[in-house]
Amino acid sequence: MADIHHTGFRAYLAKNFSPAPVYLIFGEEYLYKSVYSDLVRTILPSERLGFALEELEGTDDNVHEAIERLTTFSLDAGAKVIGLVDANIFYAKDDAATLIQRLKTALGQDAGKKAAGLFLKLLSLLEISPESMTADDRQRLRELDPEAADKDAPWLETAIACLRERRSESAPAGDAVAALTAAIEKGFAPGNHLIITAETVDKRRKLYKAVQDHGLVVDCSVPLRDTRADRAKQTEALSETMRAVLDPAGKTMAPDAFAALCDLTGFNLRVFHTNLEKLIAFTGDRAAITARDVADLLKRTKQDPIYELTGAVFDKNTPQALGLLESLLTGAEGMHPLQLLAAMVNQTRKLLIIRDFMDGDGKKCWRPGMTFDRFKQTAPAPIEAHDAALRDHLARQEDSLTGDDETGKKSKKAKAPASDLAIGANPANLFPTYKNFTKADRFSRRELTLALTALADADRRLKSSGVEARLILEELIIRITRPDIQTEIS
Repeated sequence: MADIHHTGFRAYLAKNFSPAPVYLIFGEEYLYKSVYSDLVRTILPSERLGFALEELEGTDDNVHEAIERLTTFSLDAGAKVIGLVDANIFYAKDDAATLIQRLKTALGQDAGKKAAGLFLKLLSLLEISPESMTADDRQRLRELDPEAADKDAPWLETAIACLRERRSESAPAGDAVAALTAAIEKGFAPGNHLIITAETVDKRRKLYKAVQDHGLVVDCSVPLRDTRADRAKQTEALSETMRAVLDPAGKTMAPDAFAALCDLTGFNLRVFHTNLEKLIAFTGDRAAITARDVADLLKRTKQDPIYELTGAVFDKNTPQALGLLESLLTGAEGMHPLQLLAAMVNQTRKLLIIRDFMDGDGKKCWRPGMTFDRFKQTAPAPIEAHDAALRDHLARQEDSLTGDDETGKKSKKAKAPASDLAIGANPANLFPTYKNFTKADRFSRRELTLALTALADADRRLKSSGVEARLILEELIIRITRPDIQTEIS
């Protein structure tokens, strides 16, 4: 059939729609999931969704199962959709860095099966045997990690362990890509449809060309560079999302309101969508959404924006952190640069304490990708012991400072002072502690130490140099979130 851009997909569905045997939807995650959802609901009536839609994770070992289902005749002769979602079967060798990023994300989400599939795909692309991996192979994998500062690559050993756990459960039989290509070219049982979703594809592969010849490719990619042309495409994607959300609700948005929401959100389609839904509820029966609505809503719902900034910084989300910095400095209740710096200093100190704990006594209660439920089972006792030792140390320190009183009697031991360096600030609510652990896990001890040095340098420059505060803080954020980039503002 052909390729179409996601902006033309609605028109495709509306114009004499007849479902193709196979679809490939790739690109920006929010967009391809939205297109996938619309396509499935167009092919299948709502009463068939529960039993005629079968979704499989898009790993090599699931491809053969998908082929078997696609070539099996439906008992009720109705349409059936097999979704091969978040597929990793289109990668080429030069996509290894991207594949590592997805693998690390899967480990961070405790998605063991997905991580094992991605790691197996990575090894296959690099022609590394999982059974006889050498020290040189490990070094090669570390060097492919796009986060250059992550020299130890802790994800690697976790991925190896994850693969060993899962190998007995699922092993790919033969060349999955070749088998799927042959199945598409041969055709499926009548009424069966395959929908593949993926973030990245290699258009040179025979599988891609087979989908082009026998089905439809929907391109949901959006360029993310900061050129004028790319910003225009980002705005187009945001505008399309706005129409998709507002039109069914009978709402419109003024151009200045759209611009204000884009400025506050940046190119984050999921957050943009969520804010649009909030605006729909906020405006009630009124059809038009104004810039005042955007400002009032975000002002009412933004509980503690300074923590959003520190959250973005220590999630290593550079674009979001820079956007929040601009908002906090220039908003109606603009904050002083030193307030923002102090918040980042406090968070860095906290994460450094947690990093030391994770590398020492906390090794047994934390591993990369741990779920919150597992954290609640393993972490409370070691954290409580750590914080109790900290309180005892502070109490002894307090005693040594107070000494004897005027009567020669030893002063009564003071109650251990509270400390913001306690790991479990509130034992009854461990989720914030868990989130701090996930942030600390993104940094090595050296990176956090360098972050403190960068913070001290920024403090000195804010108080003594003539450089604009915004530029100093922007450089600071880049130094913390992207230690591989050298920045210097004079």
